[in-house]
Formats: sequence, C-alpha cells, structure tokens
Amino acid sequence: ASPAYGYGYGASSPYGNGAGDTAGGPSFGAYPGSSSSGDMNGSASAGFRSATPNSRGQYGTAVLDELESQNEEVVGVLGGKIRELKHLTTLIGHEIRDSTALTEKMNDQFENSRLRIRNTMNRMLRMAERTGVGWKVWVG
Repeated sequence: ASPAYGYGYGASSPYGNGAGDTAGGPSFGAYPGSSSSGDMNGSASAGFRSATPNSRGQYGTAVLDELESQNEEVVGVLGGKIRELKHLTTLIGHEIRDSTALTEKMNDQFENSRLRIRNTMNRMLRMAERTGVGWKVWVG
C-alpha cells in the first residue's frame, strides 16, 4: 500500500513521519541503516537514515556528502546507459543503411528482370508475326 501523501511520508500528514509528527518538516531517508518512515513503496526502509534539517533548515555535512555521492553514483549509471543507447542507435543506423542498400539492389534486379521479360515478349511477338503463327502457339 502506498502512503496517502506521497512517497515515504506517513498517512497522517503530508510532512509527518507517520506518527503524527508535523513539526519536524519534510524528511526522507538518505543513509543505509536508518529508521526512515518509508521508501517509495510506502514500507519501512532499513536501508536509509533520516535526513532532516536542523532548526535553521540546514542539513549536516554528512547528509550532504552522502547525497552527493549517491548523485554521483546515479550519474555514473545513467552515463553508462546513455553510452549503451548511443551504441545501439549506431548499430540500428548501420542496419538501416545495409537494409536500404539491399532493398535498392533488389529493386534494380527486379527492374532488370522486368525489362528482360518485356524484351523477350516483344521479340516473341515479332517472331510470331513474321512466321504467321499466333503467339499463343509459341507460348503454349
């Protein structure tokens, strides 16, 4: 079940910790081993420590450092995925070029075959006309 007021917050308040606490402001889990109010699925998460600001609304250096390292990790993962997508799009481009070349070659071969059959039919009709025998006899 998901919480009523967004990800990781308790159902009693849009900013509470699920126990009726609304004075502390928004909180979220940022460290492994924390007792945060929940994860994105609404269940209690043992993988993150609560990252709440102090009374002046400032976060501790450790919290900011941990968040920065998490961001760097995610940026690295996304960079890898972007490289994979770029490689795949390059391969798709090569495949499209190869398929287009094959299609053009097949089209040229069909056109050559069409012309050859047309010329053969024209020669057969001329031969049938010269001999006085109908073309159906020659085909049949």
